[in-house]
Amino acid sequence: METFVHTWEYEGRTITFSWLGDVDIEPMRAYALAFTEDGQMLLVGDGQGEFEYWLPGGGIEAGETPEEALRRELMEEAAATIQAHKRIGIQRGHDPLMGTEHQVFYWCRISLASEFVPETEVTERRLVSPSEFLDRLFWGRKDPKAKMLLQQAIELDQQYEKQNHNAVDSNSGAFNGSA
Repeated sequence: METFVHTWEYEGRTITFSWLGDVDIEPMRAYALAFTEDGQMLLVGDGQGEFEYWLPGGGIEAGETPEEALRRELMEEAAATIQAHKRIGIQRGHDPLMGTEHQVFYWCRISLASEFVPETEVTERRLVSPSEFLDRLFWGRKDPKAKMLLQQAIELDQQYEKQNHNAVDSNSGAFNGSA
């Protein structure tokens, strides 16, 4: 497994993000690299800048599984429904002030409601092509992990497409549905 470590200067402190891969650690947050049926990727933002977009997702509440939190967060932040998902892996974030937390990343296939009414800090959803993704994600060109996550998500989306086009038995366990 390739090691990805990235530091981010934020409000006078250095936050370190370390990629751990597909390890069995309980995460505190869940994020999606989410694709629509037509191959676009979902980013969300607060309308404060053209390049201030981030991955949809957020905190896992008490009693929720990471997948349940991801479903809730995508609905709250983007009026998006998960049709299928697959876990990519975990990163550890260490903030000298806030401590250490683990974050899980998923590939998702989503559908978007035609109407989006912002109810959280997210005020807009933006669809981008995979080729635009790293430029639009605020940390996309700063953190080398972003390119690795994008590559894995594209591969998973292509596998999902192939599986569905070939009418392979969807109960194979390769992808988890939202039901």
